[in-house]
Amino acid sequence: MLINNVIYNLAVFFAVMSSSCSLPSQPPTEYEGWELVWSDEFNHNGPVDSSSWSFEHGFVRNSELQWYQDKNAYCKDGLLVIEGRKEKVKNPNYKPDSKSWKENREYAEYTSSCIKTKGKREFLYGRFEIRARIPASSGSWPAIWTLGNAQKWPSCGEVDIMEYYIKGGEPHILANAAWGDKKKKHAPKWDSNKIPYSTFLKKDPEWANKFHVWRMDWDQEFIRIYLDGELMNEVPLTATVNGASGDFINPFKHPHYILLNLAMGANGGEVDENVLPLKYEVDYVRVYQKKKEPYQAFYPGQIWEDTDGVHINAHGGGILYHDGKYYWYGEHKSEHTSSALVGVRVYSSTDLYNWKNEGVALSVMPDGSKHVLEKECIIERPKVIYNERTGKFVMWFHLEHKGKGYSAAEYGVAVSDNPVGPFEFLYSSRSCKGVWPINMTEDEIRKAQQFGYTDRKKKIPRQDVVDGCWLARDIQTGQMSRDMTLFVDDNGKAYHIFSSEENQTLHVAELTDDYLYHSGKYARILPGGHNEAPAIFKKDGTYWMITSGCTGWAPNAARLSKAQNIFGPWTTVGNPCKGDNANKTFFSQSTYILPVHGKGNTWIFLADRWTPDNPINARYIWLPVEFDCGVPFLKWKDEWKLK
Repeated sequence: MLINNVIYNLAVFFAVMSSSCSLPSQPPTEYEGWELVWSDEFNHNGPVDSSSWSFEHGFVRNSELQWYQDKNAYCKDGLLVIEGRKEKVKNPNYKPDSKSWKENREYAEYTSSCIKTKGKREFLYGRFEIRARIPASSGSWPAIWTLGNAQKWPSCGEVDIMEYYIKGGEPHILANAAWGDKKKKHAPKWDSNKIPYSTFLKKDPEWANKFHVWRMDWDQEFIRIYLDGELMNEVPLTATVNGASGDFINPFKHPHYILLNLAMGANGGEVDENVLPLKYEVDYVRVYQKKKEPYQAFYPGQIWEDTDGVHINAHGGGILYHDGKYYWYGEHKSEHTSSALVGVRVYSSTDLYNWKNEGVALSVMPDGSKHVLEKECIIERPKVIYNERTGKFVMWFHLEHKGKGYSAAEYGVAVSDNPVGPFEFLYSSRSCKGVWPINMTEDEIRKAQQFGYTDRKKKIPRQDVVDGCWLARDIQTGQMSRDMTLFVDDNGKAYHIFSSEENQTLHVAELTDDYLYHSGKYARILPGGHNEAPAIFKKDGTYWMITSGCTGWAPNAARLSKAQNIFGPWTTVGNPCKGDNANKTFFSQSTYILPVHGKGNTWIFLADRWTPDNPINARYIWLPVEFDCGVPFLKWKDEWKLK
């Protein structure tokens, strides 16, 4: 304790000496690639700016000694000053028999203040810079922090850019992040760095006499906290996933507001009344955000931000071109699960580089609704096509029921009058119940009917699969429908192409003229080939299809197939990828092949680079489809532009 008292006395001495030594504020720094989006320089005398700040009131959290009140925070001589005083205040909510600490204390012994930008200035990502001089005497507990608005604490997320208080009997400066623990309801989980205050005094005995700059750099991957340019803590957002909130959101991928406060006692230690009033002085608060320069090229595998600066969340997607705009539909992924917690999201673009978030096109239903689209069902690979005859936008997707794994193997259909939705869910089903494929002969049908396999886990000879054992098993219930795409041919006929027969065989099913149902006409493609993730296009009368093998989330070598008729026969050509990592499809899996409007013979291969441990972080691999002697191929490019 002697050492601690020396530290406290030094801090008090320098704090007193500093009362007439205020360093002038500097103009906002110009950081390359960043722009100042908001600041408060406190360059006036009087109350704080009510357009940006409001006040906390009542007892300080974790302290029965102190009451927050407005008058203790004010602007003077270019500084925000938050004072801590010896001042007895009666609790207007006092109830002596209450179990709430906010009510069962009659008086507070000290007063201070806390100001916050909640509801007025809230930010998602950016560089937060605060220049301040903190009181470092015993009993002082200043902080600079942020909170989210989406949940209750701690699931809302908290970042302590600066917190000064006692740990183990010694003052420390902390740089923390907190969020909801997965295992303990309403309990926080912390990523904290605690540096003894003596460390700073050893480097600079006049540390307490000076202003210092605290900074947080926050993006979609990390929170990094700095003090005077030195990194204090780095928090990866892959770790900050809530568990107790029920929504499993990442609180650091939602807007936060700023708080500046001075508490007394409690975690600040016993108040030294000889140095009162305490003065916590803030020179400025500045928030920068990355300059949002429009994209002018594709950058496969990199974070791809929408026009709001947020990583696009449309996985396993497909693209529709309509009336001069492209619409990108895809699975809205969360941080810990690939189950549908939101639904299908849609973005719009006029140039394919820059995408505006248009919201949720198809929403899941609430918990307990018992709907097939109930929250935590599985919605995969949504595709939308426009029907010229009906004027309807029609969405098809792979659907699995909540809590049932991949046993349903259904497709879902929804419609809308607007490309951005909302889409109305119509129905879900398996395919072509009671109907045999058009490319099976009567002899082949009779042979398939002789199989009696029902055990899905039983190892089946490949030839039996080729001969239709799983097809025959499902003839009365309808054929399985999993990974899928849609294709509209030159004559307006539309087709649903999907993995079936335990993912062993692809099916191509013709749609009715309104695109809402299967017509009953379908064919088996590459039986026993074990293909999924189909993506298809047509060039010079030839249909080309890229698929992947079935290796779960792990990437594998893509397969290229071709046919002169969409119903086949189809012939496998080989791996369309060339160069490094071609045998892993550049660590991605196909989802769609987009014909670029107005650019004849130009197609883009769309794929996803899955990250199953953090699904929302999956990246997009868009590459040009190139041709060698008329055969399409794919080659990796770090950056490329449409020609």
